Amino acid sequence: MFSFHDGPNKHAPKSANWELVTRLFRRIPWVAMERPTLTSSKSWPWATVIITVAALIISAYARFFDVLIYQRSLIFSGQIWRAWTGHVVHFGPSHLAWDLAVFLPAGCWLESLRPRCARWLYLFCPVIISLILLAFDPTLERYAGLSGLAMGTLVLLAIVQLTNKNEAPWLWLGVLLLATLKLALELRQGAPLLVSDFANIRNVPLAHIGGVGCGVLCWFFLGRVKHV
Repeated sequence: MFSFHDGPNKHAPKSANWELVTRLFRRIPWVAMERPTLTSSKSWPWATVIITVAALIISAYARFFDVLIYQRSLIFSGQIWRAWTGHVVHFGPSHLAWDLAVFLPAGCWLESLRPRCARWLYLFCPVIISLILLAFDPTLERYAGLSGLAMGTLVLLAIVQLTNKNEAPWLWLGVLLLATLKLALELRQGAPLLVSDFANIRNVPLAHIGGVGCGVLCWFFLGRVKHV
């Protein structure tokens, strides 16, 4: 058996000597700082990336369109997966590009800050939006696009950053203001902003309102406490 003494022990094993040196070294203040761990570092936004890649693949292969798009009559006939998958289907390149231009950066940012909150939003927000459309827009047979989820993600990110003392509040208040103005303009003109692939695309501001509501509710139930 070996024991530690104040003086050097020539018979102590190298591992024991190294452990003693390590203990003394850790008493130095800058060495004693907490080591970074996977739980203390920012999370990699894998869920955002998966949704983005799925939207790109579906857009590239037309045969997925009819199988995955939100279609009211088919959802009521039992194809309930369309309530979620319809949100990663898009009507054209411009529609896809503008949705991803908002969703991808906002989603990556949000998921790195609040991974648990972001992933729950991704899971439930598309379904909630679809339920709102089924209940309150019976004339809408087909719907597609990430815009509702993107709005919810952006609003949730803005709320999270407004509570961050290291962030400029005016910037994120501006983001919320721009989102509100976009929604108001679409409600007024009855057509989506920025998307020009198809002239017969009907604007669905109810989906954007649902997305914003999901973002706010997600913050209320999950976002006020930082989860990793």
